[in-house]
Amino acid sequence: MRLYPEQLDVHLKAGLKPCYLVFGDEPLQKIETVDRIRKAAHGQGFTERYRFCTDDNPDWDQVQDCCQALSLFANRQILELELGEKPPKEWAERIGAITAALHPDLLLILHGPRLSAAQSKAKWFDNLSRQGVYVPISFPDARFFPRWMQQRAEQSGVKLQKEAVQFLCHAFEGNLLGAAQELEKLALLNLPQPLGLLALQENVTRQNHFTPFQLIDTLLEGKVNRAQRMLLQLRGEGVEAGMLVWSLAKELEQLLKLRLAMQQGKPLGPLLEQARIWQSRQPLIQGALQRLDLHQLQLLIAVTAQLDHSIRRFDQEQAWLLLQSLCLGFKDPKALEFLLA
Repeated sequence: MRLYPEQLDVHLKAGLKPCYLVFGDEPLQKIETVDRIRKAAHGQGFTERYRFCTDDNPDWDQVQDCCQALSLFANRQILELELGEKPPKEWAERIGAITAALHPDLLLILHGPRLSAAQSKAKWFDNLSRQGVYVPISFPDARFFPRWMQQRAEQSGVKLQKEAVQFLCHAFEGNLLGAAQELEKLALLNLPQPLGLLALQENVTRQNHFTPFQLIDTLLEGKVNRAQRMLLQLRGEGVEAGMLVWSLAKELEQLLKLRLAMQQGKPLGPLLEQARIWQSRQPLIQGALQRLDLHQLQLLIAVTAQLDHSIRRFDQEQAWLLLQSLCLGFKDPKALEFLLA
């Protein structure tokens, strides 16, 4: 079963599943989602909690001991496993044994960073998501961020004028944790409410933050100017150009395969399912394919090859210049033709 964070409360009131998988790169929603599961479990008698992280090289025998059948008078237990960036080689075998040992007095909470395509297709993930609930964590879509900001302000006891909501969305784009903390601070300042733009400009420090995945999605939406601003900030935050190139090349290669299949007369819907593209992401891919024709995709991929060459030569300055041109190429292919001439 797959649920989004906003659907979780209704689900938890109806009862717990044997396991919960919470994965994503947005820290605030991930922390709060895991906390809500713990709280619901505590209310149903899960009063003992054991936590392990794969990055700490845990004693797997000790982890397995937590999965043994409990006696009649023992407390119900939460087994919480944090999956690090690089799971151990024996991970699939270990989690398979844990999955087989799940029972009504044991709740498994597995959480970590955003899953790779390979991890989301792995047998261990498929088995656990069938038994329990997968909660993907992502940043709110830009269209819905103002609504999230308004709701969060109300939770914090802060009333905002319309222009104040927009200001906070720009100031904390990609940084929900910073936005939540700032709203709590504003609540403590006892400023006259509803807060307007001037009050926020005097009391708020901008803390927007972006990820490579947000950059890619912004380019697929065709919002090139916004993507350029994100690219500059990612560079300033120390993100490696090579990481961006790898992610972009992978996305473009998938788009090219879909475009070629479409030109052979194959319907897009089944192609997206075969590519295992999440349903929530399918409209984004469909929109990109409407904007980017075969020639433009081939040009974009050719520039990623130039980028890869610059990175291999450790020419970071050239790589970032090419990345800027690549972003422009999502809107105007002439920028790419000039580079490749």
